[in-house]
Amino acid sequence: MQDLPRKRSRKGSGVYQTGKERLLQIQAVALGILVEEGFPALTLREVARRCNIQIGAVSYYYKSRVDLFQDTISNVLKEYAENFRSIVQDKSKSDEDRLHSLIELLLDDMQSKQTTRLFPHLWMLANHDDLIAQTVDRIYILERNTLNMLIARINPKLSKQERETLSVFLSASIAGSTLFVGFEKPWARELPLYRAIASRALVETVKTITSEQLAAYGHNPQSSRPAWRAPTMLSDDEYEALLANDIVDLDDLDATSCPAGG
Repeated sequence: MQDLPRKRSRKGSGVYQTGKERLLQIQAVALGILVEEGFPALTLREVARRCNIQIGAVSYYYKSRVDLFQDTISNVLKEYAENFRSIVQDKSKSDEDRLHSLIELLLDDMQSKQTTRLFPHLWMLANHDDLIAQTVDRIYILERNTLNMLIARINPKLSKQERETLSVFLSASIAGSTLFVGFEKPWARELPLYRAIASRALVETVKTITSEQLAAYGHNPQSSRPAWRAPTMLSDDEYEALLANDIVDLDDLDATSCPAGG
């Protein structure tokens, strides 16, 4: 996952060190509120109070809590983007090993308080708030974009529709695990075994599933539209702009030095 498309803070803010430090402080406090209390508790006034500054010092950078929310989530995704990038650019690994590492990364991340508290909260809010629903959509499109690239290299015979839908299955299987192996969840101590089972099942599914098998279980590839596009809440332009910011072009990697299954 990469950064969200654009920053919402005041243009030119964060240019000087003091401005950068203030922005980091505001965003850190905002993230703490989101994790501990949720989006309804996030207000510019409350952020100012916890930062021990005047509200004007917050509103100088952000016109609304919506803008602050977008920037805060964007910063959360930066760390994921760097971790994803390091995995997919590791030429010492096969494509299958890259996928395995990506799955392990996402499962291990669930045991952080931030991930267990923040993302399920966003899922809930997405049912009632279009802005948050679009933000969640963007987050998982970017995650699936990485999965799609790996799936295409591991199992190139799958159609675009099959590959994209398989990436949704992987993403949903991993994210849904938060309820069981996330921070302070009942099965959290069993993560090593759970992770091994999930990694084995998901990687093998990507490796071995075929269009013929999917057809046997009810998928009719003849019904697929030629110009099929993954369902999304985003407009065509927004969707294409998001995908234009790929983490890495896997075709640039030296696949011959470490082939899939290597």
